[in-house]
Order: sequence, then structure tokens, then C-alpha cells
Amino acid sequence: MKLNILFLINKRKLNSKGLCAIMCRLTYKKVRKTLSTGLFINPIFWNSKQQLVKPPEPDAELLNTQLSLISTKLNQVFFSL
Repeated sequence: MKLNILFLINKRKLNSKGLCAIMCRLTYKKVRKTLSTGLFINPIFWNSKQQLVKPPEPDAELLNTQLSLISTKLNQVFFSL
């Protein structure tokens, strides 16, 4: 049993400030579910290969820490089930 966690942004949907929502895609047994993380980022600063915020972003360290915490919590819930 494996749970895949992928963070992604949808560049087509920008809010009024020009920011994209960071989404979390969970895949389990070939079934996908997409959840919003509640975090927003300028699409210029998103590194899709590493699924991290690039350093020129002022809040890069904070956002990367929050993404890591979300991933850890999801894995803990998955393994406790």
C-alpha cells in the first residue's frame, strides 16, 4: 500500500492578487483526490520538479515548512488507518 502525495499549482486560476493556490493531490490505488492547502504563491516562484517554493520568494522557507508539515500529517493519518 502506497500513498502518493503531490503538490501542484493551477496557473490558469489566479486570484485578484495574481497568486495561485497550492493544491495537494493524493493518489491511492489509482484513485486521485485533490485538496486545497490554503496556501497561495506567485507562479514564478514555484519549482514543480521539486514541489517547493524557490528562494527569491519572501516567504519561501515558511511555505516549504508548511508543505512539509502537510505531507507529514497526511502520511501519519494514512499509516494509522
